[in-house]
Amino acid sequence: MPVFTAFGWAGEETAQKFAFEQLELFISHLHARLPHSVQAELTHYGLSRENQGAYLATDGNVEQDAHIAFFARPMSLEIQLAITAREVLAKGFSAAEKDVIGAHRLVTELGPEWSLRIQQLLVEEESGAISHYQDLFKDSVSHFSPELAQEVFSKAAYLLGQEKWLISFYLSRRVESEQAAAMGSAILQVLSTQVEALMPVLSFFTGRTGRKKGTRRAAVRKVAAQQAAVVETAVAPEDTFTYIAELKPLHIRRGFINMTPEEWSFFARNARTETRKVTVYYEGLYDKKSAVWRLQPSEIARLVLGPASHEWLEDAFVPNDKIELHITRLEDDEIQIALKPVTE
Repeated sequence: MPVFTAFGWAGEETAQKFAFEQLELFISHLHARLPHSVQAELTHYGLSRENQGAYLATDGNVEQDAHIAFFARPMSLEIQLAITAREVLAKGFSAAEKDVIGAHRLVTELGPEWSLRIQQLLVEEESGAISHYQDLFKDSVSHFSPELAQEVFSKAAYLLGQEKWLISFYLSRRVESEQAAAMGSAILQVLSTQVEALMPVLSFFTGRTGRKKGTRRAAVRKVAAQQAAVVETAVAPEDTFTYIAELKPLHIRRGFINMTPEEWSFFARNARTETRKVTVYYEGLYDKKSAVWRLQPSEIARLVLGPASHEWLEDAFVPNDKIELHITRLEDDEIQIALKPVTE
């Protein structure tokens, strides 16, 4: 918030006072704008002069549970989901390690505009002082692959079992200052929507139960409602398989991938099923406009890509390239197909 330029004549103290008053007004209006279900989770809100920001929190002691912070800087307005309490994170990463696909999807389906930071901190044995050691991950969520998620979640869960290590979890997104200012009071609705989008992630990593209503991303909410509580088992072998296909010129041009009749039974709801909608995941993006068809009379299962993933297929592959399909049935009976090139 560039208040020093506007109030430079009045002195730094006056400028800071004005900035904090505006932040306090902002957070009270934002909390009032949230759906009742979200208000019931984020019951506390206020101003943090120490961090020079505002917050929505699940607990009066903000750092002891998850909270969503807002920082108004000269160049941007940042929204950040932060979880730093050891007990909460131990539960969250344990759940994520057991349900990598569910946790990965909740984080990455927010979109590439969001950044994830999972930070490893060293706790000094004698003084208790905490210092940065390394980042287990720090980048756009579009670069957080399922394989990397497995590695990071497992390592975080292990490290949290040792007193000398602490792990912090941050999900953040920034809006340019000029863009935020141009929105005027409409910025409250925009940020309210983003807070709603974060709730399934907050629910999963704190062990709460996902809400039934109010989330902007219906698919994220639906997965969260089933998977937000700590799960006890990984994906069952019968609910996942991998298939490798060789792409022909027609496949790339028309945007489809053929499997065999053997795979169709995985997609069929019953004997009359002819098509099955699926979610395709590729390079950190999701395409919900894809489907698997049963071809007649061959009974071959064919993945027909939506426009976005079809465009990616044309850009990323040439004839005779091989592509891997990692297919998983989620707990709500949704099917996700992760696509990636096969490198030999």
